[in-house]
Amino acid sequence: DTADVEGGGVEARNYGISLFGVSVIKEMNRLGMIIDLSHVSAASMRSVLRVSEAPVIFSHSGARAVKDHNRNVPDDVLQILPLRDGVVMVIFYPPYLIDNSETSKGTIKDVIRHIDHIRQVAGVDHIGIGSDYNGVPVNVEGLEDVSKIPALFEALIKESRFEWSDEDLAKVASKNVLRVMKKVEGVRDRLLEEGKTADNTVLDMSQEEGGSCRSIKPTK
Repeated sequence: DTADVEGGGVEARNYGISLFGVSVIKEMNRLGMIIDLSHVSAASMRSVLRVSEAPVIFSHSGARAVKDHNRNVPDDVLQILPLRDGVVMVIFYPPYLIDNSETSKGTIKDVIRHIDHIRQVAGVDHIGIGSDYNGVPVNVEGLEDVSKIPALFEALIKESRFEWSDEDLAKVASKNVLRVMKKVEGVRDRLLEEGKTADNTVLDMSQEEGGSCRSIKPTK
């Protein structure tokens, strides 16, 4: 199911991932494809984390405990994310970060609140930078484009409630995501050595209402 099932107006169909979804996750593991959970429901997040043998990412999400939005990651998911060695890459889109996004863009401090919370719950090894520069119409003040990224790291040093070492900052900047990439490839290589072959099962789409294996917004 997509995150839309938690936002209202879309009915959950699988309450997580379907049996076909399980097959897709296993095939992605076999191929060495990174699984991105930023657009799925919390139930789907939990399901995928149980099934996947490889780390996952949230490529552009925040912490739901800081801003209650269906695209953000709940604490219970953050708590189990280290078991899969995954990463939440924090978004810069105001509606996912602050409550008053209709009247304010928010600031770098709001991004830091999300980063700090993820560090508190999941740990420094599970944070990345997501931004979503190519997918949203507005970003928080001070992070309008990639040239402003150094300002975020400066603010982490000066304004975060955590002490950030150079190694910690390097992890957030790139090392955590690079680790995920390497481990996803490592799972792929192990499955190849174990003789894992492609799942070429053909899905009977006639059994899927609307020809889809996921929850979608109804069309008129």
